[in-house]
Formats: sequence, C-alpha cells, structure tokens
Amino acid sequence: MSNTKTIARNTSWYGIENVVTAIATLITSIAIARTLGPSKMGYMVYVMWIATLTASLGSLGIPATTAKYMAEFIGKGDRGTARFIYFRTLSLQIAFATVATGGIVLWALLRGQPEYRWAALLVVLSIWPGMVNSVSAQANVASENLAANLPGSVVSTFVYFFAILATVVFHWGVVGVGAAFFSMRAVDFVVRLFPTMRRILTWERQHVQPEDLRRRMVRFAMQSVTSMVIGLIVWSRSEVILLRHLSDDIRQIAFYSVAFSLADRLLIASTVFGSAAASTIFAQHGRDKSRNSAVSASSFRYLALTSFPLHFVAASLAAPALLLFYGSKYRGASMVVTLAPILCMPKAFMTPVQSLLQSVERQGIVIFATILAGVVDWGLAAYLIPVHGAVGACIGSGAAQVTAITIMWAVAIRGFNIKLPWIQVAKTAFISIAAALAAHFVARQFAPIWGVLLGGSSALVVLFVLFYLMRVLEPQDYQRFKVLAALLPAPVAARMMSILSLLVRREPADAASEDQLVLKP
Repeated sequence: MSNTKTIARNTSWYGIENVVTAIATLITSIAIARTLGPSKMGYMVYVMWIATLTASLGSLGIPATTAKYMAEFIGKGDRGTARFIYFRTLSLQIAFATVATGGIVLWALLRGQPEYRWAALLVVLSIWPGMVNSVSAQANVASENLAANLPGSVVSTFVYFFAILATVVFHWGVVGVGAAFFSMRAVDFVVRLFPTMRRILTWERQHVQPEDLRRRMVRFAMQSVTSMVIGLIVWSRSEVILLRHLSDDIRQIAFYSVAFSLADRLLIASTVFGSAAASTIFAQHGRDKSRNSAVSASSFRYLALTSFPLHFVAASLAAPALLLFYGSKYRGASMVVTLAPILCMPKAFMTPVQSLLQSVERQGIVIFATILAGVVDWGLAAYLIPVHGAVGACIGSGAAQVTAITIMWAVAIRGFNIKLPWIQVAKTAFISIAAALAAHFVARQFAPIWGVLLGGSSALVVLFVLFYLMRVLEPQDYQRFKVLAALLPAPVAARMMSILSLLVRREPADAASEDQLVLKP
C-alpha cells in the first residue's frame, strides 16, 4: 500500500478515535468543573495530573522502544523478530508498572488530604492498566494499523462518560470522579490487550535476533525515558506543581487545567495526522529511509494548514466559549484561555520531527532541546506565577514549547536537507490571523452563545475567501484529500471534493503517482 493511502487510512481511524474521545471528555470536563467548582476541581486536577504523569512516564521508554523496533522489523518483513520484541517489552512493562503503581499508592495513602483519599487512591490505581496498555497501543502503531486502537478508546471513553454522568446525577462527588477515571483505564486495557495479543500470536515464531538488537533497544529505551523525564516539564503541564506551591489560590490550577483542556482539543487534527505520519516514518526507515525527509516536509505543511486556522480562531473565541460552557465561576480564567490556544500550538509540530530523529536514533537532539526548553519553562513560570497565577504558567509553557520545537526542526532541516514551503506557511498564517480578527470583532458585539456562533461563522467565511484568493492549496493536495475522501460516505466525499476543487491553484494533475504526491513537500 502506498504511503498516501497508509497515512490517509490511519488518519481516518485515528481521527475517529480522537474525535469521539475529545467530544466525550470535553462534555465530562465541563460537567465535573460545574459540579465540583474551581477549588475542589483544583485538587482533583492535581492528583489526576500526578497519576497521568506517572503513566505517561512509564508509557514512553519501553512502549516507544516497542513501536520503533517492531516497525523497523515489520518494514523489513521480519514479523518473527517483531513478535519477540512485543512479548519481551510487554513483560518488562508489567513489572515496571507494578513497581510504579505501588509507589504512588503509598504516596496517596500517606500524603493525600483525608477528604480526598479514596478518590485519589482510585485515580492512582489507574496507573497500572494505563502503563501496560501502552505497549499494545504502540504495537498497533508499529503495524501501521491504528484502527486496532479504536475499539478500546471508544468503549472506555463511553464508560467514562456514563460514569461521570452518574456521578453528577447521584452526587457521588470526588469519589465518583476517581472511580470513573479508573474504570476508563481498566476497560481500555482489557479491550485493547487481548485482540492485539491474539493477532501477534499468529505471527511466525522463527526469528534471527541481530547481535546488537538488545544493546540498541536498551540504549533507545534509556534515552526515551530520559527524554520523557525532561519532556514532562515542557509537554505535560508540569507548571501544575509550581501553581500548587507558588500560588495561594488553588483555583489557579483549575483555571490552568480548563484552559489547556480546551486548547488540547485543538490539537486533535495535528495529533491524528502527526501520529499517522509518525508510524509511516518509522516503517519507512525499514523500507527506504531516504524518503523520510520528504515525508517530514509534507507533514509540516499539512500541520500548518490545519493548526494555524484552528488555534488563531479559537484564541479569538476562547473567552465567550469559557463563559458559555463553564459559567461565570470560571471568569477568572478568561485571559489564560485566550493565550493557551496560541501558546500550545508549537506542540502540533512535534510528532513528525521527533519521530524522524528517533528513527535514526538521534534522541540526543530531542533531549538537549527539551532540557533547554525546561529551563526556560520553569524559569519564566517561577518568576510569573506568584503574581500572575495561571497566566504566568501558560506563558512559561508556551515559551518552552517554542524553544524545543524550533531547535528540533532546525537540526532536522539542516541534518536531513528538509525543504519546507515557507511561502505557503506564511500565507496560511496570514489568512488565519485575518480570520481570527474577524471572529473577535464580531463575537465581542454579542452574548457568549451568539458570539461563538456568529464569530465562528465569520471566521469560516474569511478563511474560504482568502484561501480562494491566495491559492494556498496545490494540485497534489486535491489528490491527497481525494484518497482520504474515498473513506467517507459518497455524498459527503463528493461535497468535500467539490469545495476543494474551488481552492486549488489549478486543475488537479491526475498523472502524478500517489507515492510522489505524498513525498513532494
């Protein structure tokens, strides 16, 4: 299957997974915020952040090694070695998860506030299934079969949704929130593990293990863990720790969490496409690594096309959306929700470049960039939080993300001769800013609900007109979206392609091959 079809297929499946998850978690986060209020929510966010942080830490070293080396050997046609890697890393992850969960359970019992102890314990117990589950998830990524991750994510998301709904209706409070969080992780683990294991068990057992495989895997895993430990400062809202200890207002944690919960929803498109492209980059390294530079350049352009409009327009509508969804109790978060969409946008460009550097085992660049970014993050945040609270934390996080992404892409561009389409990226940025300004000036004239609806509509009109006038889309874009549209119902696909045909620079060039299209920046 061509890279175009593979990325399109994985984008669609991963897109469904993320859209369902995003909608359900947005609704539940609003329900939790309104039910608990900023103060109680602030403490629960702190505990859930620690649990998620621990699971994330344990979900990168060994699982990242699973994805990288399984993909490499699958790309070479050696499923026997890929099978061996899966079961070896799964057993190591189980042991690691048991130790990590036990340690955090002790912390919850000894250091947790008494009124939140049982809720905190349930949240902390979710670490074990979350960590073990990540190996199977990454095995599916390595196989370029992201559809296999969909059932677990969807089923667990609906379990969480209905558990939170019951918590709100029956007034179960923080214990209900903790139970819902644990149930989601446990269900995802069960639904994902057994089908993945059953499929991999059908692969051949025979394999010839390369002499240096164990050494490479151990080194890669250690580098991944090191990178993750450092990266937690930049990518995982570590500013929550500083807010907990440098701000006297526990509500600032809730404000910060609300802002980034809304902003993270904007990363769906970039996460979906970036993850699909990343799995292809890893596999392409086993097939023909010389083509990865072009795939990375093309990925950057599409990330700009999706991220710039979403993030700039969202920033202009964030304040009325906050009042509409969360209520006046969260009015204090207005400034931080306005800044968050812009300051978290650099994260959209991380996955392809990180995967490219990992595919050639140059994680040292990622580690260096993240260390420097971490210094910037905590330095700025520690200086600003005592006076500006969540806004200071947001500024520190944004500055760090810009630092890390700039360094990684600069090294990749120079080291791999990546040619980025800067003119098209600049046009996309200009169009997005113009649409955001239109949305802002319209939205400010109305009440929140009408401000969001009419401001968003005006932004769509400006986007369409300027994309038409400036002809940002090229013929190969039509062909790529045509492959993606083929996965949609025929009426929807026809409407989508008719609109796109108005925006491309000239009539699509059908003669170009699909692989050439996906590789041309």
